[in-house]
Amino acid sequence: MSFIIPSSLKHKDGKTIRDVLRGVKAVFLTAMVFAALYGCSTTEELVHGRVPPKELYGKAVSAHVSEQYEDAEKLYKELMEQHPLDPLAVEALLMLGDVYYSTGKFDDAASYYTNFTAMHPRHPMAGYALFQKGMSHFKEILSVDRDQTSTKKALFAFEDLVAGYQGSIYTGKAREMSIFLKHRLAEREFYIADFYFNGDNYKGALARLRDILKNYPDAGISDKTLYYIGESYGHLGEKRLAKEAYTALVANYPESPFAGDARGRLKDI
Repeated sequence: MSFIIPSSLKHKDGKTIRDVLRGVKAVFLTAMVFAALYGCSTTEELVHGRVPPKELYGKAVSAHVSEQYEDAEKLYKELMEQHPLDPLAVEALLMLGDVYYSTGKFDDAASYYTNFTAMHPRHPMAGYALFQKGMSHFKEILSVDRDQTSTKKALFAFEDLVAGYQGSIYTGKAREMSIFLKHRLAEREFYIADFYFNGDNYKGALARLRDILKNYPDAGISDKTLYYIGESYGHLGEKRLAKEAYTALVANYPESPFAGDARGRLKDI
């Protein structure tokens, strides 16, 4: 299941992250193909039966730009296998990630981006690779009632980008994506807490609700989390703890739609 990028994560000029990345990638690929073709020598002879790396790379990038992804994949891999120590093999490793991303093979894309950043952390395109790794996992996020492993993997990638590549042009968007993903994970925890709550398993609900406040305090759902903490404690007969939760809700989120009910509960305690 693909995951739609929310409108709140659009670029300031109305473009989505996908639009911005597509433009950046187009410029990057165009530069690469011209660089590769310019560097190819028509008089360069085959060495030991192998195609010269510049020739392979030029053909691979040309196929990539033309969206002939199967040919591009084959040529990039051939370059890496025949010339593993050539600097162009490094570029081919990154380009393979882009090929798999473009063809919807997001697990493979994430693997190649991971290898690229692990092997070449100081490469000028390392920030891009890490962002694309996050986006590869983002593409596989499931609905809130399903497993959120991909959500966590995407968050880790974006957080690594923010922490390790402060000067990258992708850092700002990575921060935005991190905020969205934390909200997503918090909502997942609340979904489970609500399931426990409606099943009269108030201790189970409390464990999940407390995790939300601890792990995702800025996710934007602390008000309703506090309310249900108060409700859970109330059902368990823990009036003092319920009062603390309602009081914290009213004090910190007076405009919350849950604040009115919390005030009512405080009058009854």
